[in-house]
Amino acid sequence: MTDIVPRTATVRGIELGRARPEIIVPLVGEDHEEVLAQAGAAAATPARILEWRIDRFRPDLEDAEEHREAVLATLPTLRATLGPDRALLATLRTAAEGGGRRIRDLDLALLLEALMGSRRAGTQSQVDLIDVETSRSPEMVSRVIATAHGNGVVVVGSSHDLEGTAGEEELIEQLRAQRRLGADVPKIAVTPHDARDVLTLMSASLTVAADGEGPHIAIAMGSLGVVSRVSAETFGSAATFAAVGRSSAPGQLEADDVSRMLELLRP
Repeated sequence: MTDIVPRTATVRGIELGRARPEIIVPLVGEDHEEVLAQAGAAAATPARILEWRIDRFRPDLEDAEEHREAVLATLPTLRATLGPDRALLATLRTAAEGGGRRIRDLDLALLLEALMGSRRAGTQSQVDLIDVETSRSPEMVSRVIATAHGNGVVVVGSSHDLEGTAGEEELIEQLRAQRRLGADVPKIAVTPHDARDVLTLMSASLTVAADGEGPHIAIAMGSLGVVSRVSAETFGSAATFAAVGRSSAPGQLEADDVSRMLELLRP
């Protein structure tokens, strides 16, 4: 693995896939004020990428168009709050993968495309990375990835297993398949039932890192999986998720604690 020069993905000078893994802090506020308050708190940590979990935003708005308009109204202020040196990852995690919102493929595509803006229309994207669940329809996934790449936005292609952990070969193929779809940063999250499941996830991550094809993220959720969050660099994962206050997934530790542990555990 040391003989391979890895490909990276760069946003706002942050190079995913090289050296220490990045810390990503989710923003899970339910309204404008909560999101901005969380962003301000996250900006005081070492985290350089913030993930706006827009499925948690405005749960009172069931209509997709009204929700989209509310998201777009908050986006400019959020972007300004982060400043020029922190990247924004926009994520709508669907209910099927543990998120807070059910949404049709078309509505999801329209929302993600609106968040990314359009270079053709002369508007620069205010998001730096976009998450798309690769289990959605191939047409929707392809459409969002094409839009992202046309606007200079890095794609995180994600998959979340809320029930268990697949075999090592299947996990390896999932990550490689996400990259073949066009994801710049493939991401898998699994639910381990024992320590061996965590080892399976980390071994799969190490194998994919050895491909040298670009950064990926591999996470085991829950208390069993905490070790995967703090040993990301050893096992080839380019980023880890940590909380500031409210977490977005089981097993997330506080960002300041994760930063210290990542440094202590550097290989």
